[in-house]
Amino acid sequence: MSEEARYLRIARIYGAHGLAGRLKIFITSDFPPRFTPGKTVYIQGGDAIEPFTIGEFSFKKGREGLLRLEEIKDRDHGLLLRGKDIVITREKAEQTRELLDEDSYYFYELIGCDVFREGALFGTVKAIIEAGSGYILLIEGPEGREFHVPFVDVMVDTTEISCRRITIHPVEGLIEEQRE
Repeated sequence: MSEEARYLRIARIYGAHGLAGRLKIFITSDFPPRFTPGKTVYIQGGDAIEPFTIGEFSFKKGREGLLRLEEIKDRDHGLLLRGKDIVITREKAEQTRELLDEDSYYFYELIGCDVFREGALFGTVKAIIEAGSGYILLIEGPEGREFHVPFVDVMVDTTEISCRRITIHPVEGLIEEQRE
């Protein structure tokens, strides 16, 4: 397993708050208990991954939060972490699988799934991209061409994800427009 696949992002640091080095974070996890004081998280920037201990956490608004890490003592250190990801190991994520709804899954399970359109193999999911108001599936077609499909229920059917299969129903013209 690659180093990248071993870790899963749960938040991204976008700034510092106050003089004590608390971090402003955008939360990408749906499990707030991941931010419980005393738990270990990792900060990933480039190839470096460092462990940190959660000191305290609070929600600000929506998916934003304030996080204090025991090892961060001042604002300058906190600012150095801006733009980096807060990650956990895949093994830690799997420990919460029983908390998922029956037909839910982790995003990393989509990567590598075969994508079908109108009953025919269309390509493979290569990535999930964050967009302003949601997510986009990056699909690589058989000829290596990339396609972007909004990850919304009306366009993406994940009911067969256990078989590593996704079916897309893009709006008329979306795929054709990307082929030009």
